[in-house]
Amino acid sequence: MRSTTFTRPRLIALAALAAFATLVPTASADTALPVWTCRGSAGYVELNPLLDPQRIEPVLANGSPNRLTPDREFCANADTGVQNIDVPPSGTSPVVSLEAASASTSITPAIAPARTQTATADGGVAETVRVAIPGLTIDAEAVTAEATGRCVNGVPELTGSSRIVSLTVNSTVIAIPQNGEPADINLTPLIRIRLNQQVLEGTATSTDQALTQRAVHIELLPLVPGGEPVARVVLGEAKVDRHGAVCAPPAPPPPCPAGSVAQNPNANPLVCVLTVTAPCPAGSTADPNAGGACVIVRNNDILRPCGPGTTAGADGTCVATAVVCPNGTIRDPASNTCILVVQRPCPEGSTADPATRVCVVRVVQNTGSGTGENGRVGSSTGPRATCGRLDMFFVRRGFRSVGRSFTSRFGTRTVTRGRLVTCGANPRPIIGARIDVVHVLSNGQRRRKTGLRSRANGRLTLILPNDLRSRRIEYAYRPDLRSTRVTSRVALRLTVRSRSGRVLR
Repeated sequence: MRSTTFTRPRLIALAALAAFATLVPTASADTALPVWTCRGSAGYVELNPLLDPQRIEPVLANGSPNRLTPDREFCANADTGVQNIDVPPSGTSPVVSLEAASASTSITPAIAPARTQTATADGGVAETVRVAIPGLTIDAEAVTAEATGRCVNGVPELTGSSRIVSLTVNSTVIAIPQNGEPADINLTPLIRIRLNQQVLEGTATSTDQALTQRAVHIELLPLVPGGEPVARVVLGEAKVDRHGAVCAPPAPPPPCPAGSVAQNPNANPLVCVLTVTAPCPAGSTADPNAGGACVIVRNNDILRPCGPGTTAGADGTCVATAVVCPNGTIRDPASNTCILVVQRPCPEGSTADPATRVCVVRVVQNTGSGTGENGRVGSSTGPRATCGRLDMFFVRRGFRSVGRSFTSRFGTRTVTRGRLVTCGANPRPIIGARIDVVHVLSNGQRRRKTGLRSRANGRLTLILPNDLRSRRIEYAYRPDLRSTRVTSRVALRLTVRSRSGRVLR
């Protein structure tokens, strides 16, 4: 076996790697529990103790190359990728060489309770990768890992998978297990290889839970048994975590204030009604036959047989003569008297309800998410859009449409454009509308993206990342963001090929 002593040129190269790793930005944020976290990496190298705690990790999403604090505080949408990269880039033999490397993470919906979100991560190399450190040379092709976290029937579910096409370690071809099954291989007393490794931390009932999926994990062990590995190499890693009760049901809505009742307990917003009793003005009394209205009796012309207020009918019987009430009064058919209805004064903060003739206080408990408005017709101050028609297409060289199917080369950016207008015979542009964008991968996984909005004249532009693989991209418009009703949907088909012409899925 080769000696693990570091030569001077190699030390210089690794020192440069340490400086390279420290340039990767970090981020922090105050995040309230419960929350999902995620991280994707094309691969990394850990050299101990030279680069401790920094990793050589040129392509990663939503993470840090520091092995002590590798994760961000929350999961976020991130995509990164390169066509070819050598580290260090020049001046010495590269320690890491990657071709068509990528990593991505996503959280869908981006802004929603954790129980409704799905966190995903993936990372790997679509073509070839080489890692060369003292005592260890690794060549691999098409190594990828992916992981997903979500709630299923109120219980957190973390899953992962990985894929390896070929692997060679120190010129030894490694047999790849079928169907992504994990395997541990001791190549020599000092080299340990783990394929399709899945590391689980915590359980569905613990406060925290994590799943890390690695396509290839190789360790160069020390000469002294039981010591820390001299080096670790990981190719294709994806990780999802949960912190707190992400699948807990929603809290009940705030109750109505004391003394009030909900008009509809299932309504949103919740309207609470408080009945307020106020005395009748002087000279009037509450009439229970009139729903509690305050009345003043102006005419007591009580009916008597053929007496005042009655006349003899054709059959000789006395028939009551209808009372003609003075202006401002109304006839009470129950007593045949004229009454003056006096408005009951309501206390401050309440209003009279004409249907019930009582004073009510309306208390609105707004637990909703706004009006759901999605776009205005003609301008940002125009009427609210209620129906829209969407058109999307691929373009080349700026604005030339090439239709809804397009083939690109990995590492190049693809542009899609379109327009959103109202329905009907005289379409008008819809301004400021949010478009739902979903990437459907070859394995059926759906990833929701955010950020596409219509601008002046209803125009839309979306520049895709340069590290995408083949997929279907769905665009949809919903006039009401609170509803799932879609008035227009367009699907584009993107095929991505490698430099050799192979379709990347």
